[in-house]
Amino acid sequence: MIAPAILVNNLEDFSKQAKKMEKIFDYAQIDIMDGIFVPNISFAGIEKINDLKLKLKFELHLLVEHPLAEMEKWKNIKNVFRVIFPIECKDDIAETIKFCRDSGWQAGIALNPETPLTAAEPYYKLIDMVLFMTVHPGQQGAPFLPEVGQKIKEFTRLEKRPICAVDGGIRAENIAMVKSWGVEIFNIGSALVMADDLDQAYQNLQKQIK
Repeated sequence: MIAPAILVNNLEDFSKQAKKMEKIFDYAQIDIMDGIFVPNISFAGIEKINDLKLKLKFELHLLVEHPLAEMEKWKNIKNVFRVIFPIECKDDIAETIKFCRDSGWQAGIALNPETPLTAAEPYYKLIDMVLFMTVHPGQQGAPFLPEVGQKIKEFTRLEKRPICAVDGGIRAENIAMVKSWGVEIFNIGSALVMADDLDQAYQNLQKQIK
């Protein structure tokens, strides 16, 4: 499955991108940044998302040091169904997963490129997804890091495991290789968002993984 990633720093751009995406996709990933875990900061005024009356569902990708505080802000935002937070965060991992469950959301853990797979292993039975970062996170268009593929292949060989997702630097030229690692969900930002023709870009990506 291909899912678009929205990384913006104002509500107007979020609205424009979300309305484009909902014509093609069932859900989009929203990148949420605190300016500490990654250099960029995402937009304020998230409560206004409810006023946009979007059909699109949302997966939150929290690129933040303290996901518990961030999730509290999103509890009343409609259409959120899954929250992914970094294993490298400063909050208690089990407590953060519990917050997701108590809020009615699926839970996922993201791993930065250098983070070993062993960091996530204790939580496999508690989560729905492991998201592997194939870039150093925080901005769209960062260089793709193919060496993460070894870690992903080790994960996808497991018999019982969460869903495998990947995020960062995926485009038509490398998506077939990424699929060969056993990835099930491809979160794609700039290759879709910056495309002149969103539908054509999506169809081209789909063609590469069929």
